[in-house]
Amino acid sequence: MRLSPLLLSVFLVPQASFGQDDQNIQANVQKALSAYSIKSIHSSVQGGVVTLTGSVDLCRTKNLADQLTSGIRGVKSIWDRVEVSGPAVPDKELAREIKSLITDRIRRLGGFGFGSISAQVQDGVVTLSGHAAPQLMLPTTAAVENMPGVKNLIDHVKVIPPVEPHWQTSFEIGASESGP
Repeated sequence: MRLSPLLLSVFLVPQASFGQDDQNIQANVQKALSAYSIKSIHSSVQGGVVTLTGSVDLCRTKNLADQLTSGIRGVKSIWDRVEVSGPAVPDKELAREIKSLITDRIRRLGGFGFGSISAQVQDGVVTLSGHAAPQLMLPTTAAVENMPGVKNLIDHVKVIPPVEPHWQTSFEIGASESGP
């Protein structure tokens, strides 16, 4: 059986453009990583799946590479094989530092109206959990990512709105709704 040139081109074009898309994705990933001076992470692309490899000192660099890569058009998924090879910090010490960081951030915000975050540490992998307003959650996760010794960060913190600065009683709420 002989295929017509038109039918043959239908089968060949998607494969050729598929490879071209992978090359474009590869170039764009490397440009994004270079723009942030991330030279120790390398990428390969196959079928829109990006594999990141290499070694970095901080978890934040690894997570930044993932964020940059996920924003590139055509990326279907990321296989992150990057190792965080920074200093080894004992889990107990790391947990103590993170607890101190969270306590300090809550104190700076003026109290527990912004939520509560707890941390578990195992082999340098930090799992954050709890409920927190963005004012507590975002700087806390960023600071933990930048701590030497953190190999990975798993963020299970649920975002909540901060507590209102003043409390209204049900009488005050009813009065304001019904007018003067």
